[in-house]
Amino acid sequence: MKKLGYLLLIILSLFAVACGKTKKESPNGNTVVIAQGAKPKSLDPHMYNEIPGLTVSRQFYNTLFNREKDGSITPELAESYKYNSDTELEVVLKKDVKFHDGTTLTADDVVYSFERMKDKPGASIMIAEIDRVEKVDDLTVKIILKQASSPLLFNLAHPITSIVSKAYEEAGNDLAVAPMGTGAYKLVSYGDGEKIEMESFKDYFAGAPKVAGITFKSIPEDTSRLAALEVGEVDIAYGMAPINAQTIEANENLDLISEPTTATEYITLNTEKAPFDNKDFRVAINYALDRQSIVDSIYLGKAVVARSVVNPNVFGFYDGLEQYTFNVEKAKELIEKSGVTEKSFSLYVNDSPVRVQAAQIIQANLREVGIDMKIEILEWGTYLSKTGEGDFQAYLGGWISGTSDADIVLYPLLDSKSIGFAGNRARYSNPEFDKEVEAARVVSDPEARKEHYKKAQIIAHEDSPLVALYNKNENIGINKRVKGFSYDPTTMHKLGSLEVE
Repeated sequence: MKKLGYLLLIILSLFAVACGKTKKESPNGNTVVIAQGAKPKSLDPHMYNEIPGLTVSRQFYNTLFNREKDGSITPELAESYKYNSDTELEVVLKKDVKFHDGTTLTADDVVYSFERMKDKPGASIMIAEIDRVEKVDDLTVKIILKQASSPLLFNLAHPITSIVSKAYEEAGNDLAVAPMGTGAYKLVSYGDGEKIEMESFKDYFAGAPKVAGITFKSIPEDTSRLAALEVGEVDIAYGMAPINAQTIEANENLDLISEPTTATEYITLNTEKAPFDNKDFRVAINYALDRQSIVDSIYLGKAVVARSVVNPNVFGFYDGLEQYTFNVEKAKELIEKSGVTEKSFSLYVNDSPVRVQAAQIIQANLREVGIDMKIEILEWGTYLSKTGEGDFQAYLGGWISGTSDADIVLYPLLDSKSIGFAGNRARYSNPEFDKEVEAARVVSDPEARKEHYKKAQIIAHEDSPLVALYNKNENIGINKRVKGFSYDPTTMHKLGSLEVE
C-alpha cells in the first residue's frame, strides 16, 4: 500500500512539473505589455498623423464614427446621423458616455474638438471641408460643410479626429503628455514616453476591457524587441522585421500575424530643392532602383513591389499604371537629359533597422548610375520635424491610409494645399493634379471618384515627386496567453477586446 502511495505521489509530481512547463506564469499578470519601435512624438490625437503616437492615443479616445473591417462606416460616439443636405450632417450622440474623469460627453465637447482640430497640423487636413460645427442641443450637433465631401465619414472615423474634453483642456491639461478621453483605457503614467501605462476604464460605454490594463514600451532595436517578446517581458511586439518572423513562428509560446496593410513605402523627393526640382532626374531615380531585390532580400516575400503610392487595398487604387522597371541604361539616359551636374544628395531615414537596410540597397543602386547618395539616420522626432519643415533633399518613409480611401493618401501627400506638416513634404504643386483630387472629394458616385483618382495617380506617376517602392506586411509577434487581438490593416489597432489566460 505504501508503494502504491509513493507511485501516486510521483505521478502527481510529474503532472505538476509538466503543467508548470506549459502554463508558465507571465510577469505581466493581467496586464498586456506592447512594444513598438518608436516613442510617440505626442499623445495629442490632433497634432501629428504619425503611427507611433496614434497607435497609443487611440486607446484613450473615440471618434464619432468607426470604420469596420469590411470598409463600412458605423456610429461610434454617434448614436445616429442623417444628411439634411449635401452640406449638412446632423449627428446625435450616445447618451451617458463618460470621460475618464467621470464627466459626461456632450455636444459642447464635439464643437470644441472640431474648433481645436482646425489649428492642429495633423487633424486640420482631415476636416478641411468643414465650415463649422453647431450645437443643436446637449446631444446633437450639425456639421456644416463648405461643399459636399465624399470622404467625410471616413475622415471622421480616423483616430486623428478623436473627440476630446473641452473642460479638461481648458483647465490647462496638456494632451501631449496627459491624454484624457472616453476610450477603453485611461492613463496611469506617461513618464518620458518610453513606457506608457494605462488601466482599463470600468465605465467605458462599449463595455470595460477584460484585462486590468495595457502598457506601451518603446524598444527601437528590432532584436531587443524580439528578445523582450521571447522572454515574456512584452506580450505583443509591433513592426517586427521579416527576418525575425521565422523565429517567432518557431517559438511554441508565440503566434505570428503577418498581414497586408493599407501602407506604401516610398522615397519623398523635395521638389523645391536641387537636384529634385528637375523632373527628368526624379524619373531617373525610379528606373535606377531594383525594388524586387529589396522585397526579396529584406522583406523575404512579406511585401510586394508597389505600382502606385496608393495601396492596392485602398479604395481608388488604379492598377493600370505602367510600372517603372529596373533599367540602369534608361536611368543614365534620363540623368544625362536632365543636365544635372551635381549628382549627389542626402537621404534621411528614421532609426528603423529595416529602413536603414533598404536605404543601403538604394544607395548601391544609385551608385551604379553615377549618383552619390549619403544616408543620414535620424531619431523619430527629429525626422518628423525636419521633413515637415522642408529641411531635406529626400527621405525614406511610408504612409498608412487610415481611412482605406485614396483621398487620405493623395490629398495630404501631394495636393498643394497640404504642403508642409499637413503631409505634402515633397512640396509638390501641380494644378492639374489638385483639380482631379479635389474633384474626387465632392462627387458622390464611386465610379466617378475612381476616374478622378486614376487621372491623379497617372499625373503623380509621371511627375515622380514620390518614388513608390513596396507594400509591406505588418509583422506582429503575440504571446499565446493573449487572446482577442483584432488586426487592423491601418496598423492602428484597437485593444479593447484583449484577454489573457
